[in-house]
Order: sequence, then structure tokens, then C-alpha cells
Amino acid sequence: MSRKKELEIVQHTNMNHLEIFFVEMTARGPHGHDDLEIGVLLKGTVTLVLEQKSYILQEGDIYLINRHQVHSFARTDTDNLILAFQIHTEFYKQADYSLGFLRFENNIIGSGSLHDTLLGSLYECTGYYFKDVPYNALKCSSIMLDVLFQLACSTNCHVATEKESASAYHNTLRLKRITEYIGEHYTEHISLQDIASLENITDYHASHFIKKMLGMSFQEYVSGLRFMHALTLIRKTDLSILDICMETGFSSSRYLNQMFLKNFQCTAKEYMKMKEKPRLTSAALPTNNIQKRYTYEQASAYAKRLGTLSSQK
Repeated sequence: MSRKKELEIVQHTNMNHLEIFFVEMTARGPHGHDDLEIGVLLKGTVTLVLEQKSYILQEGDIYLINRHQVHSFARTDTDNLILAFQIHTEFYKQADYSLGFLRFENNIIGSGSLHDTLLGSLYECTGYYFKDVPYNALKCSSIMLDVLFQLACSTNCHVATEKESASAYHNTLRLKRITEYIGEHYTEHISLQDIASLENITDYHASHFIKKMLGMSFQEYVSGLRFMHALTLIRKTDLSILDICMETGFSSSRYLNQMFLKNFQCTAKEYMKMKEKPRLTSAALPTNNIQKRYTYEQASAYAKRLGTLSSQK
């Protein structure tokens, strides 16, 4: 079996090493990428899980995700909109090679003078990014370098060793391979031994790695993935409980019912009969990827609104 060795690839379309986009988030499973990510929650609330620690982002919050830092997003009970900046390390490590290993420890900035300064700068940068004017790449670069300077000077951060950075990189690759394998085979009988064989490690090592990276056991993650797909089938199809079990990898309705009782305090059949079906509101780790990214035209229109807000500050 061939293995996919790449991380999530971020396409930097408008400017080298910098991409800015708007996205409505429903769910984004655990992943990491080679870019530093800075985001602003423009609307609603959203759950962000960073290395097992869960945050409920509020409107206006700024979040920081380090390179190769495992994270996931989940929609709460409100619609949301995120303004995201993904910055490749080549953008800033040319100024100082050690900056390529910079890691921020304050992942959420929700208020205060630093927050207000950063917010104005991020809005201004977005306005120039989506504006067709001469030398807008230079302007965006200068703004983002100043943002990074402000963060480095005003928040807790440190320069990781090359060994620590390499470990984070390889852990992210391994997690990607494991979650992709589970996503491809969850409808079949799948065991921890399969994961260990995939990675050429012991069962113990595989179990410990999954628990460390996801905050839950291998079986909990697989059951959660099966449950989310079963929930979708119940809400959107007329399949029987037995057929749903077969489609999602549950060996019997007993295990499916255990998941429904845990999340909704009712059986799958009882849930199926409800006219008003409750939605899942727990902050469980998302296992699928559902998001709506704004088109360039939509993003440009929204960026103009942010530019107006920035000029009023």
C-alpha cells in the first residue's frame, strides 16, 4: 500500500507564502499543516481543539495555530464565519532562520490593546489582499511582518529546537496517515493491529500515539466516526437501523444504540421516530471535514466591509 506523505497543502494563489480566505466551518477533523495560521472569528461561535485542549471561540477572538500543531474545528449551535491567514515559514524566516521554529503559547487573544491593534492590522491586510492596486503584495507583507513582530514581543513564545520541530512534523504526518486509513476503512472490521502494521510500530506504541494526539482511544475515535455517519444516514435517508449498521461498520444495533444513548439519551430507533430531531451539541472531536469557503468574489466583497471597519478604528 502506498502512503501519502504530504501534509495538508495550502495553495498560496495570490501572493507567495501568504493566503487569506473566508470560511464557514461545520467540521474539520484533526490535522496539521506546514503554515502558521492566524484566524479571526467574524461571526458566531466555533469550537477549536488544539492538542486536546478545547476552546469556544467567540466573535472577535483571534486564534494562533503553530506549524504542525494538531487542531480541529467544530460548529456549535450558531452559524460562523472565520477569516483565516495561512503564512508559510519562508515568509518570515528569511529575516531570521530561527523564526522558522517560533512557537506561540498564547493561542487565543480575545481582548485588550494587543487584540485591538492586531484586529485592525489583520482587517487592513485583508483589504489590500483583495484589492487590485499596485504593490499590494508589498503592503500585505509589511502589515503581516508587523503583526508577527507584535505577537513575538507581546505574547509568550519560544524558539523550538530543530529536533522538536522535526518530531512535530513527523507526528503530524503519522496522524494524517492514521486518520486517512481509518476514514477509508471504518465500514470494515478495523483494529489497532491494522494501525500498528500500517506504521510498522507495536500495538502499544500505536495506542499511546493515538491517545496522545487525539485525546481518546483508537476505539473511541472509530466509534465516533461511525456514529457521525450513522447520524447523517438517519437524518437524510430512510434506511433501516440494520442497514445503517451495515453501512457504517457497527457490528450490531447494540453498539449503535450505546452511542445514541450516550449523546441523545435515546435509542437510534427512538431518535429516528422523532419529528424534531435534536442536533449533536457536544464538543466531541470532529471526524469529518465539512466547510464552505468563500469564492474570490464573495471574499472581495466582505473584505471591503472589513476595510471600512479598519478605517474607523
